[in-house]
Amino acid sequence: MPWNKLKSLFVVKEPSAPVDPEALEVSATDLAAFSEVPHPGDPPPVAPPPPSGGPIDFQGLYDQAGIPNTDEVEALEKFLGGLDMELPQASKVAAAKAFLGAIGKSPNDVLEDAARKIQVVRIIDEAKRADGEKLLGEHQAAINDLNQKIEAERAAMEQIRRDLESVKGQCAVEEGRLQGARTFFGVVGQVAPPAGKRK
Repeated sequence: MPWNKLKSLFVVKEPSAPVDPEALEVSATDLAAFSEVPHPGDPPPVAPPPPSGGPIDFQGLYDQAGIPNTDEVEALEKFLGGLDMELPQASKVAAAKAFLGAIGKSPNDVLEDAARKIQVVRIIDEAKRADGEKLLGEHQAAINDLNQKIEAERAAMEQIRRDLESVKGQCAVEEGRLQGARTFFGVVGQVAPPAGKRK
């Protein structure tokens, strides 16, 4: 396709400049083709294990998954980034088609490239989610186990406190009984501490 014709599709012209009507003709089918993601019959590509964290190198993962390194989506994005943002959508689509034709590509090539990459992205997301949920489950199980141990320790401590209170109460009752024998004979005062407690 001649450069002048391609250029005329996205360069803003003076109001008096003629516009090629064929270049701006975009059907509803053409517009839909750029917004739909096809579902090819081929099995989804095998994606590598998802990264453990940080920025994801999607291009590297596409390469590992065997996605052809044609980069139609990226070429279209770069082209559209140079267009005037004020252009109507129909003009952008027509310009994009002309650009793709100039580099030997078609909208279908872009859609297939995007669909293959979307499959890899979804596989990465699902694999990471499954891996994350498994790890979260393991950590939750560990927390539950620790909580059970903590509750068991608390229960043991509470039992010790109850035992101490019980011993204290019984000893007080018994000491009162024994003090009664002392007071019967008029003995009032402190009892010498146990042998081990003497200074």
